[in-house]
Amino acid sequence: MPREPRIAGGSEDVLRKAVVAEALSSLSRPHREVLTETILRDRTVNEAADVLGIPLVTVKSRVYYALRALRVVLDERGMTT
Repeated sequence: MPREPRIAGGSEDVLRKAVVAEALSSLSRPHREVLTETILRDRTVNEAADVLGIPLVTVKSRVYYALRALRVVLDERGMTT
């Protein structure tokens, strides 16, 4: 079976980051906001709720559904296992 071509050096990481960034941009604004606060800015859900000015339960719900949506987008792009 033929092997898939590999991208040389750190280019693979750059490509992966670009695909993830594009996938994030495809999410709704509320989903992007909660993932930005909780994952990219490494805030707790409590901190994210304070920063975003929304209830804690809303942050938890949005994180859950945002991660589900992100996984679907990344699956479509062949980025998950």
